[in-house]
Amino acid sequence: MLAGDRPLIQRAACAVKLNGEWFSSTAAPLGHADAFALHWQAGPALATARLIPHEGGVVIECELNNTADAPLTFNGWRPLMIEGGGALRVGDEPWRASVLINGFQSWDYAGIHPLDEAITEGDRKPPATSWWTAAICDGQAMFVAQVLRASRFATVFRWHYHRDEHEGDSLPTDIRTFVAEQHGSPLSQPEQRSGMPEELRLAVPPQSGLVSDPILLLYGDDGTGTLRKALMAAGHAAGARSFPTVPRGWCSWYHLGLAVTEADIARHAAFLAKRMPELAKTSTNGYRPVIQVDDGWMPRWQRWGDWVANEFFADGLHALATRVHRHRLEVGIWLAPFHVAADSQLARAHPEWLLKANDGSPLVDARLDKAYHILDPTHPDALRFLDDLFLGLRRDGFTYYKLDFLYGAAYEAGRHDPEVTGMQALRLGLKHIADAINPPGKPEKCFVLACGAPLMPVVGLVHGARIGGDVGIPQMENGKAGPPHLGFPLILSMARNQAARLFFDRSLFAVDADVAMAAAPQLTPDEARLMITIAALSGCIFMLGDDLETLPADRLALLRNPNVLGLVGGPAAEPVHLFSAPEREAQDHWFAFPHELPPLWVRRDQDGTAVVAVYNWSDAARPYRLLFSEATGAGGSYSVADLWSPRRGGRALGIKTDSLRLNLPPHSVRLLRMKPAVVGTQRQHD
Repeated sequence: MLAGDRPLIQRAACAVKLNGEWFSSTAAPLGHADAFALHWQAGPALATARLIPHEGGVVIECELNNTADAPLTFNGWRPLMIEGGGALRVGDEPWRASVLINGFQSWDYAGIHPLDEAITEGDRKPPATSWWTAAICDGQAMFVAQVLRASRFATVFRWHYHRDEHEGDSLPTDIRTFVAEQHGSPLSQPEQRSGMPEELRLAVPPQSGLVSDPILLLYGDDGTGTLRKALMAAGHAAGARSFPTVPRGWCSWYHLGLAVTEADIARHAAFLAKRMPELAKTSTNGYRPVIQVDDGWMPRWQRWGDWVANEFFADGLHALATRVHRHRLEVGIWLAPFHVAADSQLARAHPEWLLKANDGSPLVDARLDKAYHILDPTHPDALRFLDDLFLGLRRDGFTYYKLDFLYGAAYEAGRHDPEVTGMQALRLGLKHIADAINPPGKPEKCFVLACGAPLMPVVGLVHGARIGGDVGIPQMENGKAGPPHLGFPLILSMARNQAARLFFDRSLFAVDADVAMAAAPQLTPDEARLMITIAALSGCIFMLGDDLETLPADRLALLRNPNVLGLVGGPAAEPVHLFSAPEREAQDHWFAFPHELPPLWVRRDQDGTAVVAVYNWSDAARPYRLLFSEATGAGGSYSVADLWSPRRGGRALGIKTDSLRLNLPPHSVRLLRMKPAVVGTQRQHD
């Protein structure tokens, strides 16, 4: 692979770990008929890494063959290993480069950091690792490593570059360490973190073998275009699903939480149908806005696994769905399908269906305060339980499914089938659920949203996926819903993950940035506009999270703005100069709030129109000069309208040329539509 006229990668190797020992392709290389293959002796086995041209880059896929008479224990792959004398050359000034850090699952951190560890500030520096996708950008030059299918392993990329670790007077222009590893899925850790990958112990019988998940290496000088191209290739290889329309509607969790009742669902269905016609318009394919009941409908409190309606849904789920359908709306439901509460009837009746810890006891998920076990998707009876559960919900009339805490099914633990990895088990369980909801061979009428999910393994099995943590936390007072906890720091985290993961949209799945809210007094009017803008420009799922009946009229008006709602479902807006604004102080954690994010986000339409959002993320008012060349790719004259005006079509600001001066209050946004304009010889400036 070339980066311009020079090699991109020099002296790279591959390796496989067997019986606890790594075997590198450079240690015992063998000849091979394919000139574009590495072939080596890995102890008693033979290993091959094939290099396959693809999409202007190279795909690496490794294969292991146990030619011995005794079984082997497989522990992991290193399909790409640049270290100990190797080099990756992305640009001439890697000390200025930035990297994408992508977390393992939906709620994990995603953001942009400096490549050079010498300029990363703070006591707790984030690890130089990224799951599934890694991107290094030096100006316009970008190197991307992307797993194409996560069908069996968990892929993590790690690297190291430090400008002060070199000999001589000149700064090092090579990245000396960049490694792709494939192991088992991580276990969750305290503080809502995902751990590092678990080592596998897969038996490889004599005269058998296994293959790695393929990794695409891509280089380009078109900035984020290279990243988008790699993710499109991954979506195609993994069979990404699409849905005819972008779901929009209302979710019960963020304001009502566990206190939700059937009456709450019914009144919001009536409210949405009567008071929010802008949202309630039927899509062209007939899929209507959604009323989604979230956690809290099963036996209290959170007896996950016993998926029957509690006493606050006394008429049952079919009656609930019927009440919502009378308002010509879709009805959705939340489940954590693989989590089983330790105090549930299911856990007591069928302990053999649960994943086992090392001591043989049912595994307990460390992420949660309450004890939850995990359903084993490789157990035939557990699969029949999932089939029956989701077939029943589909018959009840539910057409939107939010499947949460999916990471649990991917844990490496004791299973009914010990030769199935966590990734395979997750995909097996999800495939049964998906087929029950949308029978194969028939038009898909139900939307499936993954949440708390490892991002690449769910591709091809779901239509959408959450890409960040919760933007609000419901509160309970004496068993009833209290004012929810939310604020600007959580909005910053929402924006940060959306910026880093927007390229997944329509490539891997429809992205879900989480709900839009306008709650008072938790948010100022400017903060509410900013949050709604992020959600509307995310490109995909748009759900409301407030108790709409109790929302003040001025806040409800923000959620009803037809100009903003008209943006829902269009292409995602992309931050301009995303990789030019790395976070130097942020920790690698969802609850680390960035000090700054790119202010300018742009959605460019095919007719030359641009939708432009200019954000002020800071605590102080700021002026901003909007340069049209940055926003549209060209200067010139544009007719500009302010879309946050309640006037249909926005408030016209006139024809402006080359630039526009804006003054932004703290925590605010200006949302503009810019259309090319033809003007006379008199140039107009602002």
